[in-house]
Amino acid sequence: MSGREYELVITLKSDLCAGSGYAYAGIIDSDVCYDAYGFPYIAARRLKGCLREAAELIGLKSRETGELFGNPGEDAVKGIHIDNAYIENYGELRRDYEMLEEKYRRYITPQSILAQFTTVKAQTRIEKNGVAKDGSLRYIRTVNHYSPSDRDKEMRFYARVTLPEGREEQWLQPMERIAKALRHIGMNRNRGLGSVSCRLLPCEGSSAAGAGPVNVEEDGDYILKYCVRNTAPLAMSAASDLKTEKYISGRSVLGFFAGAYLRLDGKSAEDEEFRDIFLRSKVKFGGLYPAGKPQGEKADIYYPAPSYINQLKKTKRYVNVSKKIPRTEEEADRLGVEAACASGNGNQPKRLKGKFICLKETGQGAAKILVKEPDTDIVYHHTKKSKKQRSSDGNLLYTAEVLRAGQLFAGEIRGSGRYIRLLAELLEGSTLRFGKSKSAQYGTCVLADRPVILRAKGEKRTYKGGNRILAVLESDAIFTGPYGYTVRCDEVREQIKESLGVKEKACTETDEEIYAEIETGLLSGYYSKWNLQRPAVPVVKAGSTFEFELEEELSVEEDALWTGENNGEGFGRLRIVDNNAGDCRVELSEEEERTAAEPPERAAELFRRIIVEEARERLLLQASQKRLELANPAALGRIMLMLSESVNACPDDPRGQYEDFSRRISSIKSTDPRDKADGALREWICGPEGYEGGLKYAEYVEDLRELYDGLLRDGHSEDAFDKEMYRLWSTYLMAAFVQEKYSLKQKEGSHGTER
Repeated sequence: MSGREYELVITLKSDLCAGSGYAYAGIIDSDVCYDAYGFPYIAARRLKGCLREAAELIGLKSRETGELFGNPGEDAVKGIHIDNAYIENYGELRRDYEMLEEKYRRYITPQSILAQFTTVKAQTRIEKNGVAKDGSLRYIRTVNHYSPSDRDKEMRFYARVTLPEGREEQWLQPMERIAKALRHIGMNRNRGLGSVSCRLLPCEGSSAAGAGPVNVEEDGDYILKYCVRNTAPLAMSAASDLKTEKYISGRSVLGFFAGAYLRLDGKSAEDEEFRDIFLRSKVKFGGLYPAGKPQGEKADIYYPAPSYINQLKKTKRYVNVSKKIPRTEEEADRLGVEAACASGNGNQPKRLKGKFICLKETGQGAAKILVKEPDTDIVYHHTKKSKKQRSSDGNLLYTAEVLRAGQLFAGEIRGSGRYIRLLAELLEGSTLRFGKSKSAQYGTCVLADRPVILRAKGEKRTYKGGNRILAVLESDAIFTGPYGYTVRCDEVREQIKESLGVKEKACTETDEEIYAEIETGLLSGYYSKWNLQRPAVPVVKAGSTFEFELEEELSVEEDALWTGENNGEGFGRLRIVDNNAGDCRVELSEEEERTAAEPPERAAELFRRIIVEEARERLLLQASQKRLELANPAALGRIMLMLSESVNACPDDPRGQYEDFSRRISSIKSTDPRDKADGALREWICGPEGYEGGLKYAEYVEDLRELYDGLLRDGHSEDAFDKEMYRLWSTYLMAAFVQEKYSLKQKEGSHGTER
């Protein structure tokens, strides 16, 4: 269903700075792209721009270049699709980091991982007189030429490239030539950075597990539940072009499936089947909302926070504002709730804007909540005018908000068996892409778990007469009134009441207030077929809540509650919450427990290097406090020279270095420097027994030994950490000597000042 996929292999021939647009004042002026875990990558849009330049360089015609890479303002994605270029084994490295136990995360952080792959370089401008120009000092971060795990192996990045469906043979040879012509990427290409070698290779696609069960009755009512992980950032259309929605709307899901359907051989938009599924709302496409870990049909799904759940400003307690909230501690005591729930003295309740809630029922009408806020990033882009590109705007630097890659989203689709079975096949056989800029860098998702097809049980839940219920919109809803679209609270409330079949108890003056809170917005969109903006439609936003007091018993089918218009596009999904029991308190549910993990496989060596680096930094700090107490700086200089010569004489043999340095010390004729140098070697490094006596300074890093050993797998020596520490003895000693050298210079300077 999707085009044939290839892999663009990018081998670094020098350090690389493919800029992200970020800068940190006084620290980094130009930064590279890296993900939330610290692993560097090359952004797909930068890569696509470089490939377009390479296409022009080899003489590809303007029309062919436009067909392959697209033109501004096109009504659909017709050319190639490029993903971000990630380092080798990126998926396994990321998974290893996600499964790390908490005790490692103090040292193995995204910044420590980034430091293994990158270097910060300083550069300045030199005037004609050979002096640096004032204010010209700049710092840039670059991706290292060689891999941190193997200093002789050049770094490689891999980007998935999808050629247009049905035209693979036509564009394969030009793309191979373009890949070979791409020799430079990123900044400072004429100053030694960004030299690369590229190849386009076929790759094996991975097929998702099919959905079950197989025996789906054509006319039965079924629900398709599935969970996706976005492997690339998501830019979902919102009211502002610079913002993103925090979920994937039902309309976007419907659009994806409609496109996948139309790519099937012999299918068209004129088919009755197409009209039933996508135009007549016989199938309801729910949105994809933030989710917990995938668990098939039992995955926790987080919907936009309902308006009745607020958080107190100071005490951070969650409360149900549809119930009475005490103002003072005395009132709280009378109501039987904690004093922390009192809203007086500036502790007023606040809406959970931008957050999502998962309601977990605990029985007898009570529920606890889990709270989640999707992670977002701010990205920078620079549109560069090309002579052969039909662009009238010229160069433009802009920013945008996107949903960070690596998050889980879950949802469901409901319809008859024959349609659900077809949609499950489309889900299995298509590459999932949502949102804007799907041709490069954004929108790519993969199935995080096997999709599940369930028979709609049709089970009903009953609410007793006299009880109060809350009707909460889990998705945006569209309502129409006598004069068109409406968002008036009374009209919306009446339509929801009719949808649920509620017979409401008449209110009296002595009754408590009936709660209702509504939030409105404008729904806009884009007709890609005609390249036109959709007309704006007023909507009632998800989270809006309406309370009803039942006059008589109400029975509803909970997994089939919809209201308003355009239910097929995911609008108007409802949830009923029993609001009769309990007080204003809303309890937090326990967080998902992290399962114990085996030692990481792919990232183990990288993580061990970080632990060793932490040990090295700690030892250098400790060494700076040591002193030989030599009165003669010249003698200290000779001892430092001896240490350097011993290290150079035995470059990869710590024991040989130690013994050679010990011999050199014994050759010193002056008693005082010889004894003090020998004492430093015995007292600071290995003790009187010599090299076999064990390391004296190992006590400073004993806690790191346990972490290091925990990262070892079968086949590794148990004394591996000791071997790493032995390699640091000369570094430790040299750091102490250097610190003493500067101390002696300071003393000389102070004596000169006194004279």
